[in-house]
Amino acid sequence: MDENEQTKRKKPPACDYCKARRVICHAQSEGPCPRCVEKGVPCTTTALAARRRRRTKAEMQEERLKKANKTADSTLRTAGLETSQPNEGPTRHIEAPHFIPPSLSLSAELVAELIQIFHILPQSLHPIIPLDELEASLRLASWSLSSLPPQLRVLAQCIVTLASFFSTNAAIVGRGGCGPEVTSIALSKAPLKEPVVPDLREYGVRRKPVCYQLWTEALSLAHQQGITAHVSRENAACCWLLDFLECRFSGEGVSTYASAYNSHLRCLAETNDSAIPGDAEAASPGTSVLYRAYMMHDAVYAITSRRSIPFSHQDELLISGPCTTTLEQLLQEFSSDVSNKQLFLSMNAFASHTIRLARESSERLSGVYARRRTLDEVFLASHFASLDLMHSILLAERDRALWVVDNSTESHFIRSCAYALHISWGCLVLNLYDLLLDRVNNNLCDFDLGFTVHSAVPSATEYDPREWARLHFSRVRQMALRVAVGISEALKDVPCISRVTHLHFEELEKWAKLLLGESGTVVINRSDRSRALQCYRDALKIAGFSWANRSAGLVEIIDEHLAES
Repeated sequence: MDENEQTKRKKPPACDYCKARRVICHAQSEGPCPRCVEKGVPCTTTALAARRRRRTKAEMQEERLKKANKTADSTLRTAGLETSQPNEGPTRHIEAPHFIPPSLSLSAELVAELIQIFHILPQSLHPIIPLDELEASLRLASWSLSSLPPQLRVLAQCIVTLASFFSTNAAIVGRGGCGPEVTSIALSKAPLKEPVVPDLREYGVRRKPVCYQLWTEALSLAHQQGITAHVSRENAACCWLLDFLECRFSGEGVSTYASAYNSHLRCLAETNDSAIPGDAEAASPGTSVLYRAYMMHDAVYAITSRRSIPFSHQDELLISGPCTTTLEQLLQEFSSDVSNKQLFLSMNAFASHTIRLARESSERLSGVYARRRTLDEVFLASHFASLDLMHSILLAERDRALWVVDNSTESHFIRSCAYALHISWGCLVLNLYDLLLDRVNNNLCDFDLGFTVHSAVPSATEYDPREWARLHFSRVRQMALRVAVGISEALKDVPCISRVTHLHFEELEKWAKLLLGESGTVVINRSDRSRALQCYRDALKIAGFSWANRSAGLVEIIDEHLAES
């Protein structure tokens, strides 16, 4: 059939009169349609506007990378870093091709420095990362990233990118680098006890173009090697690091690399890979604890970012093994005089229960299906009881962690674990507060938030959803305010800046905003509130050392608020 015959057979569009009445139009190629002739109305046809083609994810990624490259060019020249285009040649793509940016020529000295910086970051403890193997290969390659095998090359690029957010080198920060006082603070493993905390947010802004350039190169290399498709320990580590970086860059908590990482772990565990402890928990209990600790972090970050937890309960059992210790037993263990090793291993049970509560909250409260249903008050009561019990465990664990003074390295590690557990528990409370607040705002438009702590319990004989919602929100509000003050106290005893910088930075802003909205209640007095706001202001100043400030002047808002109070 030729093109003329196809054109003749194509039905003309319906006229405006028939479309307005939603009836079938027998449009004619020439002249009015029969219905318009019958009704005696003019037969007109308005041409349909051409629909805009929806851009693909690859096209949007390419556009974003092009804009980033333009922004980074001037900073790169100022920092003295040379750019070179990658060698042209055949490239194997698993998905749609990405734009490949110019790569940065990092000196051997800078690469070695960034690898050493990575050792002080919390991510370096992840057991999936073959850090010793990578360092040995880098030494043989004279610290040249391009001389590494493909998979280790991608892993090294991811590690260098993450470490660059904590570097004080002038090639990363620019403008002469950092002063000696800033360098000593950044690389210290001791808590920050200065009377006046320096404002380090300028360094986060200055390093952003170079760090973004390193990240785009890591994404391109990861895509070329197909790390999401080919299962290996190195690719699993790359997926986990890229998920962390992408969530921090976007601030949205959405990344496909999290699912790829957990898929790799599942496949490695099914093939009895030695990197995954699995059922051999007794042979490597420390590794099992670390895996579950990082799974706890991923689960808590997922629910606070309003996305699904990227792994199932069966994945958790397959990777870290079962955990039968109850919260009551855990409280008894933490309250007794146990050794530091026993204290560390007990954190496995705490992380397991944290993951369980995060999953239950996602399925029963924050999930898409749960948000369309009425509030499950029976589950909510059980959830409250578990959170209260975990708080008691944390108080006992924190007191126990403060006794570790004989060994500085051991003390630093135990205090780091205590800080991570406290922050994760606080995020569970914050998530519950946000969920109930959303229900109040969306379903009870005229809901009165001016209630007191001693509000009467609604009558059970006359069930009123509004009154029960008021009671539930009152309870979680009290808990959230107390947690906000508790988190600020934990920040005073933070093991080092890297923990503030790389763990739940977004939640610092949420806690500060929660306290700013409270002018003083019977739960917390004004002096405790002011001290807590000062801690969050200082923590935001420190966190800005690595990440460009996204808090929209929150530090200045807190300063103005404290000056007025």
